[in-house]
Amino acid sequence: MSPETKSTLIWTIGSGGLIGSAINQQSEHSFGATPIRWNNNSDALTDLTHNLDEFRSQIASHDSWGIIWAAGSATTSTDQDHADRELDLFTQFLTYLAQHPLAGNGTFVLISSAGGIYAGAHNPPFTEDTPPRPIGVYGHLKFAQEKAAHTALESSSIRLVIARVSNAYGPGQDLHKLQGLISKLALSTLRREPINLFVPLSTVRDFIYTADLAAQVQGLIRGSTAGTNQENFSIRIVSSQSGTSIGQILRTCQEVFHRRIPTAMGSHPSSAAQASDLRFITLYSHENDHTAITPLPVGIKTVFDDVSRRLAQNSLSV
Repeated sequence: MSPETKSTLIWTIGSGGLIGSAINQQSEHSFGATPIRWNNNSDALTDLTHNLDEFRSQIASHDSWGIIWAAGSATTSTDQDHADRELDLFTQFLTYLAQHPLAGNGTFVLISSAGGIYAGAHNPPFTEDTPPRPIGVYGHLKFAQEKAAHTALESSSIRLVIARVSNAYGPGQDLHKLQGLISKLALSTLRREPINLFVPLSTVRDFIYTADLAAQVQGLIRGSTAGTNQENFSIRIVSSQSGTSIGQILRTCQEVFHRRIPTAMGSHPSSAAQASDLRFITLYSHENDHTAITPLPVGIKTVFDDVSRRLAQNSLSV
């Protein structure tokens, strides 16, 4: 590394998940955290604080640091008890971080949910200036995490960036969760099984490929640590800035897969918290104006190949 090269040590918490793994893959200097025992909050907090102390010992050899919270297993079907446990662990970790601050030029990024935060809002497309209006357990969890992060870090020297992301899709989706439409369409096609859709085909979502999402988040880190974004607290929408209906997704998948996908309209309690139109536009596109957006057919083909490979290797269980 030349003396002019600036390095940022990145710790992605939740690096085993869909979004976290994509972010971690794009981190030039990635912190090698030990595994977190997520099944128990007490164990998880012990592991998180141990990793934080080790992370602290490594930041001196870098120009700046970033911690990205991309952890959590909550979905729109999550119950209140699950949400309370996730919020409690997150808040406890932030409290420890605030009480044991890290030296140097640092940024904490919270991966939040644009869909959860704006689910009850009106007049899309939504921007960073749109007042939050979460509905349902999941949306209220995400908004509570945002408020907890701001409360814990507002008096610290750590800059906080809230990244409100749209519907992420990409290889490696956990199909145990009630999410991941494109991956589940691929799985349904390969298994020749019908798929239940719980929202109308006219429902509009912003689908962003995980590699594109990760590139935008890396851009937010760079902007914060380099001083391009001089705010101590900022909110940014991370999305493709393009709305696509579920019907369009279905047709595109059938074109890419070269097969008809059998579908059935179903119902689920979480459907009540699903907005009909979640389009997003960021007011800060100049901060990531060099970030390309993967065309939907290209991203969908990558997901299909991933699900096909996992099926062939018997590494896919649902």
